[in-house]
Amino acid sequence: MLLFTLEVSAELAAAYVTAGQYIEVLTPSGRGYFVLAGDVGARPWELLVKVAGEAAESLSRLPVGSTLAVRGPLGAGFPVEQVEQVEQVEQTESSHVAVAVVGSAVSVARAFVRQRIRDGVATSTHLFVGVRSVDELPLMDEIEGWAERGVPVVLCLSRTEEHDRSLVFPKASRAHGYVQRALRLALEDGQLPHGTRVIAAGPNAMLAEVRELAVQSRADGAAITVGPRIEVLTNV
Repeated sequence: MLLFTLEVSAELAAAYVTAGQYIEVLTPSGRGYFVLAGDVGARPWELLVKVAGEAAESLSRLPVGSTLAVRGPLGAGFPVEQVEQVEQVEQTESSHVAVAVVGSAVSVARAFVRQRIRDGVATSTHLFVGVRSVDELPLMDEIEGWAERGVPVVLCLSRTEEHDRSLVFPKASRAHGYVQRALRLALEDGQLPHGTRVIAAGPNAMLAEVRELAVQSRADGAAITVGPRIEVLTNV
């Protein structure tokens, strides 16, 4: 994955108002949609791009200083104000949030996690990242820095042999299988407290399963009988 920066006007930067928004970029090979991965309202914009597809490949070949046409920011992003409102109403220092992402989708949650760290609530921000192997973890150095600041990180690894590589990113916990399975187990075991909000980004099938966890957590006699009631927030 590559991290790109785009210089934009102050007016355009101010239109980026919440984590999870994205932009449309017109490249020589066509249009592509990319999530804004930098801090909300900041300049320059940052894009974390997986080099796959014509638009991304074209973007990766452009020389530094190239001019691009963009449209956006687009989308409503994550309704993070819900988390802030809960904290104000309950008069708690922070509500617990689980950020569940798959692979390159970590870029969607990057701005949110960084803001939580700046707000001093890193320890109540739980990050679940689904990858096949540790080596495929995007932004490893940065995510290790989040863990150093207190963010509990769970690497959800689909290759079982990867669990033996504990010397790589030793501060992270390991879980076997998909990120939604690890999230379910954490809820059932009570590792995540009552009222946890889940910020989720990834494939449609993954999002559907995470939303189902929220439905089950509200139903009497549901599969999740020990875990807390949860709310799921996505940017789609």
